[in-house]
Amino acid sequence: MTSHDDSGAHLRRFLDAAGHDGPAVGLTVVADLPDLGPDTRLRTISGTAATTTGTMYSTFARVWDFPDHFGRNRDAFDDCMRDLDTPDAAGRTPAAIITHITQAHRLLEEDDATFTWFADSIDFYRDHYRGVGRNFALILSTSASQVSAVRARWDGAGVPVADLDNFGER
Repeated sequence: MTSHDDSGAHLRRFLDAAGHDGPAVGLTVVADLPDLGPDTRLRTISGTAATTTGTMYSTFARVWDFPDHFGRNRDAFDDCMRDLDTPDAAGRTPAAIITHITQAHRLLEEDDATFTWFADSIDFYRDHYRGVGRNFALILSTSASQVSAVRARWDGAGVPVADLDNFGER
């Protein structure tokens, strides 16, 4: 089992790598991510609240404060996902933007086509933020018994997934 201190170190190494040419998706059995400081904008979503396209749109819109005019379609979702670095009320712009999905085995379980599109979009978002000097990542958390299934699903979509519980260890 990974300690909280180890998970923080692994997560920081993963974010640094994602900001360059590393994978933008990480997988862990740690349900609670460590505090990464005020320069990181982190939102957590339960995969159980995003099992369909509609519930995924609603959940992301709620946790990331998408505008009221969000069109609930792929193009509108892409637009909103590329605006997550707007300054907050204090005028701070984040250096890192992370969406943490708990119970990741449930994410879009009822909609494989949307899952494939969503999984493929993560590198698009990462590249967008990298281009403006920020890091973007998606962290998947699930139980040890579901790790293989989650990894296989993302592998099937052609998206590399980093093992955060052992990231950077030799």
